[in-house]
Amino acid sequence: MIKRHFWILATLLIVFGFQNNANAVSCKDLNTKDKIHKFINKSNQSSPLLQKNISVALIMDACEGKQCKSKSKRAAQKETLRILKLDNKRRIYAEKGPNSPRCVIQRGGRRFVCSSCGVVSNENCRSFPSDGSSVFPGTNIDTADFTLTAGEDNDMSCSKLKNPKFFKIETLIKNDSAENEQRYDKVLSYYDKKKGVPIMMNFFAEKVLRKVYRFFPKYYVKVDGQWFSTVMRVRTTLGKEKKFIFETLTNVDKKNGKLKLYLDLSDDPELKNVPPESLFSTD
Repeated sequence: MIKRHFWILATLLIVFGFQNNANAVSCKDLNTKDKIHKFINKSNQSSPLLQKNISVALIMDACEGKQCKSKSKRAAQKETLRILKLDNKRRIYAEKGPNSPRCVIQRGGRRFVCSSCGVVSNENCRSFPSDGSSVFPGTNIDTADFTLTAGEDNDMSCSKLKNPKFFKIETLIKNDSAENEQRYDKVLSYYDKKKGVPIMMNFFAEKVLRKVYRFFPKYYVKVDGQWFSTVMRVRTTLGKEKKFIFETLTNVDKKNGKLKLYLDLSDDPELKNVPPESLFSTD
């Protein structure tokens, strides 16, 4: 009987041990450029803003210059945004803050700015040509930064760090022509080995640190088996992270202790029984 219990316990340890380390990765696993490229693409999906289909509520705190030192000014600009993404459509609704109750809807090549919106309604909308910008409105968050780190033409290398929990990937940006000129020429990204997710991304131009994305390990959570960053800080810098000229802080909002982050729009309790397409309607 004792022997049987031992084998049951051993089996459980093996099974759950593999489950807990399913995302674990190290430089041994990233020994080719192709493997690094695939890993970066996958790890970037830990950002809710890069998901193709999602419903998420973000508390957005963005500031510039001296405003960043004033708690009252920052508090006055803070917003709660409800972000919906469905394939190539996007909706950003300012639920709280200075831009409430406006929303912006992106459908194909058109952008609609609506002056009166609700959780599921869009009213008084005006249409504009889309400028194709990858910058999140009113912030220094640029989804193109993530695409840049995963470019197939870049030179990439993985290296160990003194802290065995993390490793580093250096990306040298290919910039062969004036037409493809980039703002950055090097990116140093740091990853959590166990979760396989980024904890920091440093962007350089001519050896000067220009932007820092920070993701905090203890604020990663699993949703449907995938790790997501729930807190992010982005600083536009002048050589040092502490010497910044623009800062954006994001937190995934909660309701009754539960994160308002859903990978399927129909899982969002506030969107139940609402046809997904109607959420992007501007008629």
